[in-house]
Amino acid sequence: MNSRALLVFLAAIGCSGAPRETRFADEPAAGKSLVGAWDARLSLTRPYSLGVSTPTSRRICGTIGFVDNHRPGQDDATAVGVYDLDLARLGLGWMGEDAFPAALLSLPANSDVGANRIRDDSITIVLNPGSSERIVLLGRREAMGVDGEWFARSARGTASGSFSLRPHDSARRSC
Repeated sequence: MNSRALLVFLAAIGCSGAPRETRFADEPAAGKSLVGAWDARLSLTRPYSLGVSTPTSRRICGTIGFVDNHRPGQDDATAVGVYDLDLARLGLGWMGEDAFPAALLSLPANSDVGANRIRDDSITIVLNPGSSERIVLLGRREAMGVDGEWFARSARGTASGSFSLRPHDSARRSC
């Protein structure tokens, strides 16, 4: 990803008024909002069965940021964002596709979908929507952040693993 684009995005979030902790506390749905910058960790459990090469890493770290989605109808996303994650190290990233690293965040429309119960604290994040490789993060919002599982589907099969999101802390950069 272009580091300038990420820097501009994060600066816009940081300069948007009250400190992040205050903004979240004042919001009506404070426990559900993921607007802001997050430290992301993805761990690989199962690589693609038809992978072209062996993943170079089993875990990556990076940053993902969200802003409110003011364009209704965009895949029912409540927030849109960008990320800086080296997905290729996990064997992800469709060959020859150089898409802007976009992310869509959705919250469940209701608490009951078919036979499966989905809690109000459940979230879905889609990385690179519309690309040849669908990467979906399914997680649950907790007090410390978001934890969950991810899966990727493409012509190479399915890959999967776990992920976590924590509020961005520029002083803490360990993976």
